[in-house]
Amino acid sequence: MSAVLRLVRTYFMGTAITRGLTIAGLVSCVASVLTVTYLPQTFHMLAFVMAGQLLLFCGSGLMPLMFGRMARGNGLALLPHGRLKLLVSAFITVVIVGLPVGLLTPAAFAAGNSVGLSQILANPGALAFTVQMGLVTYTSVVLLAGWLYLAMWFLGSQRNASGLFRSLIVVVLLIFLPAREIRELSATTEWNLVLLAISWTVFGVFFLFWPRIKAALSGRGMWRAARPQVASSDTSGREVALILGTGNPWMLIGALALPLLIASRTGAQMPSFWLFFLTIFSTVTGAIAGQAAARSRALWLRRSWSRTELFDAVERSFWRHNAIVSAILLALMVGIGSYLRLPGELLAGGLPLLLLGTALSTYLGLMLTRGLRWMEITLGAAVMLTLMVVALLLGQALLNLWLIFSIEALLLGVAFALRVIARRRWSRIDWIECRPPRLMAVRQA
Repeated sequence: MSAVLRLVRTYFMGTAITRGLTIAGLVSCVASVLTVTYLPQTFHMLAFVMAGQLLLFCGSGLMPLMFGRMARGNGLALLPHGRLKLLVSAFITVVIVGLPVGLLTPAAFAAGNSVGLSQILANPGALAFTVQMGLVTYTSVVLLAGWLYLAMWFLGSQRNASGLFRSLIVVVLLIFLPAREIRELSATTEWNLVLLAISWTVFGVFFLFWPRIKAALSGRGMWRAARPQVASSDTSGREVALILGTGNPWMLIGALALPLLIASRTGAQMPSFWLFFLTIFSTVTGAIAGQAAARSRALWLRRSWSRTELFDAVERSFWRHNAIVSAILLALMVGIGSYLRLPGELLAGGLPLLLLGTALSTYLGLMLTRGLRWMEITLGAAVMLTLMVVALLLGQALLNLWLIFSIEALLLGVAFALRVIARRRWSRIDWIECRPPRLMAVRQA
């Protein structure tokens, strides 16, 4: 059991960033208790609980990365019941992450409706309703967190179009199904518990018996590592795109197409959620630029470029790639939006929003010449929140296009500022800082 607890502790406290996020989440949860207990009409103070929930989830971000690496490694087989302990640690992490909202939502509901704890305890019906609401909220959050961890595992373990496709499928289904439950008020504790039991049982059995399954498939010749042979003549003149991973935009388009078609089912009923999906996809298009700094060292050694010329070549390569993907996304947006007869104002404000999402994520990625630090995390979170807010504003009945265009003009200025910062950093880039060493805390878990 001590090994399981050490793993859980490392998930939350393994690095300085995750440690800071976890502590901030706990502080936010304590602030939520105070607001629920002492402030009037604290049902509106539930934002503190949601902030703590999000911070705790981000603080445990090492879990899918460590889980995937340890599951693929050979050292786990040397530990007694190693795979079982790793699975239990992942389940405990998911259970812990869902606690803030599950415990504090009933208290926030009671305080927001001016109902004291003594009155709830004295009324059996009110007590049963409050407990039931807390259980529904908690089990729903645990389900959501588990599937989001799975999406992060797909994205982190397979850093290619296949991993992106799987993670986006999970994200789209997670947003679509809860949206339908909210609209139809169909969520129940019993159904959530059934889903939890089925999903974790299936995943656990598959995970525990995967070495035997893999060995059986290998014995029958059905499991072979793919080693594609690429001739040097096939890459002549395309070295920049090949090294940066921007040579084939159609793989990314294929990974985005099916999740986008699934998300379009919500377009007629909830246009803002559909635009929300499109905005996420547009930022994914440019997010691959986050690996550019580490990969560019091979380009700098091959060519007689200065660091500024290297940045210009990398920027052109990414924009050639992103232009094709963005054009397909815009075409799908106009086509699906016209088919669903969405408002013209939503399309007019959404088209520049998608382009801004790609531009901002591209230059945020190009800024990562020193690894991921607090400045980049804060900028990324602020930009993503702003893009999400604009997407939700475009779906409102009383739409203020002037406000939307003003925010988008501000975001355009931010994109130019990020480009200036990225170009300046590349002028003095140090490739040792681009590849931070392995974290000892993660290795010693």
